Amino acid sequence: MKVPHLGEYVEGELGRVLRALSVADRDGNHAGFRALCRRHAAELDADRDAWLSVPRELRESFRSNMDGMRPFLLTAQRIARELDGLGRPAALRQLSGADKPGHPMEKLHEAEILAEDGEFEAADALLREELGEGLADDRWVAVIHSRLATHAAKRNDLDTAIEHAHRAHELTRRTGSRDAERAAEVLEDLLTAREIRRGTTDGRRLGACREALTHAQRLSDRALFVESNRALLRLLDELDAYPEDSPARRFLGKLCGLLGLNHFHLGDRDEARAWTRKGLHECRRRGDRVGEEVYEANLKEIVRRK
Repeated sequence: MKVPHLGEYVEGELGRVLRALSVADRDGNHAGFRALCRRHAAELDADRDAWLSVPRELRESFRSNMDGMRPFLLTAQRIARELDGLGRPAALRQLSGADKPGHPMEKLHEAEILAEDGEFEAADALLREELGEGLADDRWVAVIHSRLATHAAKRNDLDTAIEHAHRAHELTRRTGSRDAERAAEVLEDLLTAREIRRGTTDGRRLGACREALTHAQRLSDRALFVESNRALLRLLDELDAYPEDSPARRFLGKLCGLLGLNHFHLGDRDEARAWTRKGLHECRRRGDRVGEEVYEANLKEIVRRK
């Protein structure tokens, strides 16, 4: 999804400054970002409500896809931290929840700030405190578990990361969140990383298959659909030679689905339908509900275009 820049819905000079800060932040232009904060510190501090609150136009996006909207929030956090370093702490206090105690989003902001400084234990304590409050909104609980999974992975505690990623995946599927597909990918990556770290035969196969599938996806993204299909068919031959219980065979659903998508782009609807059906069948067999939804939607589109 295309995430709007901070300041997109702020008028006048302040909006221009905020958009420039957002661009600098996402481009990794740290020197330019700090210079802009210093130059416009007074107006950023005085009009902080204009950029610390979620614009009305974006509230639905935040409710449905909090993880996807993170770049928007992170820019606001970084501006607030920069202003705090310039002797203007009001924005950071407001963002961290000092002015609105108990709101989940404020606690999440504060945990993000701590995590960015490498203070994962303090960040996790805040997030677990929120879980202990018995939040009624499963979408918030999923976001918190996804953050805990990310922090654990950064500490190389893959078992804990997988535990939280499992929970986030379950919750996003249950709520029908748009984050369900991303949560499934995160969980898959963590499970694969753990197998690779263990140095088992399955781990080596998983690593090689993931690398081959990623390569095929990149070819497809560049519209090199024939080349992508060649790479996928080579990988399929390898997977077919593996034992039925090999963890690497869980890539079959994605492999067949991508073959279907490539054939669709090449204009071969019959092959597209056949491979997509195979991908759907594989996802159903393995209980991959997110994959089921994706390939069911793809099949409908193939039939509609026929």
